Amino acid sequence: MNLNNLKIAWRNALKTKLFTALNILGLAMGFAGFILAYLYINRETSYDRWNANYNQIYLVGLSYQGNNTDLTPPALATAIKATLPEVTEVGRVSYFPYELPFISDDGQAFVNDWKAADLSIIRMFGIEVFGNAVHQGDHPELNLITPEMAQALFPDSAGLTFEPRLIALQNEQSGMYYHIHGVTKPRKLSNLTYDAIFFKPDLAGDRQGDPLPYQTYIQVKPGTDIDQLDKKIKHLYKQEISQQHHVATSAFAKGTTYLDPLKNLHLKPKHGLNTGYITVWALAVLSGVILLLAGINFANLMIAQANRRAREIGIKKVFGVSRIGLAVQFMCEVVIQCVLAAGIAWLLVVLCRDGLQQWLAYDLAPVASGGQQAWQLLLAAVMTALVSGIYPAAILSGYRPVSILKGNFQTSHRTAWFRHALLTFQFVIAVVFISGMLIINRQLDYVRDGDKGFDPAQVIYIKNAMLLNNPADFKPFRDRMQAYPGIEYATVATSVPGGIGPAKKEFVYANETHRADHIAVDFDYVETMGMEVLQGRSFTDAFPADSAKGALVNETLVKAFGIQNPIGKTIRGCDTDFQIAGVVKDSKIAGFEQLVAPTVYSIKNPCGQYKTEILVKTRQGTARETLATLGKDWKSINRLDGEYFRYEFVDQKYAALHAQQVQLE
Repeated sequence: MNLNNLKIAWRNALKTKLFTALNILGLAMGFAGFILAYLYINRETSYDRWNANYNQIYLVGLSYQGNNTDLTPPALATAIKATLPEVTEVGRVSYFPYELPFISDDGQAFVNDWKAADLSIIRMFGIEVFGNAVHQGDHPELNLITPEMAQALFPDSAGLTFEPRLIALQNEQSGMYYHIHGVTKPRKLSNLTYDAIFFKPDLAGDRQGDPLPYQTYIQVKPGTDIDQLDKKIKHLYKQEISQQHHVATSAFAKGTTYLDPLKNLHLKPKHGLNTGYITVWALAVLSGVILLLAGINFANLMIAQANRRAREIGIKKVFGVSRIGLAVQFMCEVVIQCVLAAGIAWLLVVLCRDGLQQWLAYDLAPVASGGQQAWQLLLAAVMTALVSGIYPAAILSGYRPVSILKGNFQTSHRTAWFRHALLTFQFVIAVVFISGMLIINRQLDYVRDGDKGFDPAQVIYIKNAMLLNNPADFKPFRDRMQAYPGIEYATVATSVPGGIGPAKKEFVYANETHRADHIAVDFDYVETMGMEVLQGRSFTDAFPADSAKGALVNETLVKAFGIQNPIGKTIRGCDTDFQIAGVVKDSKIAGFEQLVAPTVYSIKNPCGQYKTEILVKTRQGTARETLATLGKDWKSINRLDGEYFRYEFVDQKYAALHAQQVQLE
């Protein structure tokens, strides 16, 4: 009999340990999800927080007809600095929006992010340089690169500090030579990114007629009334800057300025999408709900164990343990299990770090060393323990010892309603989650497979630095490339899907002014991109007028401008009268998250951007062979950058627009 009792006791103890282990493992899975979610949240909300000027820096942008841009005329920065004493620093940034080879005697590197800026940007954004390059020789210009670029360009360098070194851009025959004066120290996450950044005391040179736009940043004195400052800058822009000729002809001549704080620029910039901000909030809510569900499940399992612990409770109460003492004991047990589960979750994430880094596509080093993450996890563990442990502790500590020891104790009728309510809540949340995931998956399927208005399959974007603005400039390229049996069409444009955005200009029709995108193209653009002509025709060299004034417009423009029977009608923009030759189907070249803008396509290129983006459409199954042949012959086709044949598949470049959403799927 005693042996049987020992076996029963051993089995019960084993069941209890297994039960506890399963509880802890379930909680650990919930905490692992919490860690991953807050790893992403902490990363996305950390941009520039390390900067001592974080709360004093603002971007000055322009707004017109509900559209915002982060670009402003260069003279605005000069006027702000001269007239507004509450602004302590003003800095402009411009960028070269193309990939470009940097070449030294010892190596080369392809630079995707090359910026130029006023020297004041160094102070505003906390850029530090190895050695004393900032003061060395009082350089009127200061050209800096990152350590990664330095390693590629100067692999034999003894260190990260050196005398100015000469590099060539594009190739040794380009005539573009610059000195590199130093290497920037590694920086934490910032909205100001670069592979190379070249500084000047005055980036725009105070040229009042400079037509190029810049990002304009200001740093204000602590305690500045931002609303009043915003009004002053609006007035300054309206009274002085908008009257200048090169501004008066732009789409934002009638616009107004706005201030956007640095803390908003990464997640919810006024000139961009707030997808990142929504994602952060969604993950925060989702991680909280996951922990709540884990806590509810934990509470349910504890209540289900009540009968097994009844005898223990009865004996302790007989020996004088108070209800408060029992409640504290049970709460301590829950806290210990939650903290243990959190520790296991942390260990699991650290052990799986390499695989998770590849899956999530960002560094997980903060998991192992981030104090913020540890405190968040500890707080989550304590909160989960409180939520999941208070009710079970109150129930268990309230059992009456007399009933327990007489053997007629039952708990199911006391806790059934609560357990059923918890199970119902879990079921409802599970249904909501599953429904939400199905909706998200359908949306992502639509992004991947939905009608884009163009066909990126078999289209290749060839990177190029030569200006090909006129059809005569590109004709030798097109003739050579279309001679290859694997190439069906070849063209050039100012924009490619997933790349540089179109020029935004004002167009006039029937004495009404509208805002529209402009993309300068060449013959065969519609055919290369697989676009559908709804009315009229595409561009063709059979009509010489197409090169001088021909235009294709999308269906959104026809509706927005209110054009009836658009073929042959004239719209005016960029000091040019365009005659509509055809209407093409709307193309979502900026992705599915943005509304299709009214768009004008023309061969003539009067709107400021340059035709450099070469596009070729290959025949099915010939891409690899064609690219290999083009790579060998490119130097004879493109003498400027033929030594560096670089390309991207347009479907992959376009897919990068939605990489964040797919990553979080």
